[in-house]
Amino acid sequence: MQESTATHDIAVIAAVLGIEPRERPPVDWAAAAAELGAEIPADFRALIDAIGPGRIGHDTLLLAPYATPNYDQLGTQRERTAALATIWADEADYDDPEFISKPAIFDEPGVRPIVWGASGLGFYLWWIARDGTDPSTWGTALEQSRGGAWEFHTGTATSILRGALTGELDTFYMDSLRDAEQHHFTPAT
Repeated sequence: MQESTATHDIAVIAAVLGIEPRERPPVDWAAAAAELGAEIPADFRALIDAIGPGRIGHDTLLLAPYATPNYDQLGTQRERTAALATIWADEADYDDPEFISKPAIFDEPGVRPIVWGASGLGFYLWWIARDGTDPSTWGTALEQSRGGAWEFHTGTATSILRGALTGELDTFYMDSLRDAEQHHFTPAT
């Protein structure tokens, strides 16, 4: 991913949401990466450094390491991955694939989900992290937590958000973000 692409995506996100990028308290990205066991993609670091964590529209939460509890990426990662581990362990004995919600991609060696967003509507935004690969090449997944469905996209977090806000992204779970009434940002407090 080129820096200019992320810069463009962040500028579009900020313009659509009606916010001016501003200096935020620095995030200890190295400590966050150590806790997650993976480097956080550069475009996402730049987005958080520019606008910080907060709520997009009525219910989409942009998470960040060490943010307040509702916006804490690391806490959400611990909680949701523990929940997924329990769900997936319970499903391991199912014979009918219709009742198995774990995407096969997460059975591949070195592949795991890392959360970067959430919604009160019951979805989570994940990177599809692959050990030993450049984080800018990771895909993105949207998990519908109440039904176990997953939606997969190529692209960075900033390109996914830009696409959802501008209507360029074909998405079922984030479709409401294209509506003008959703085009506002409330910083985390």
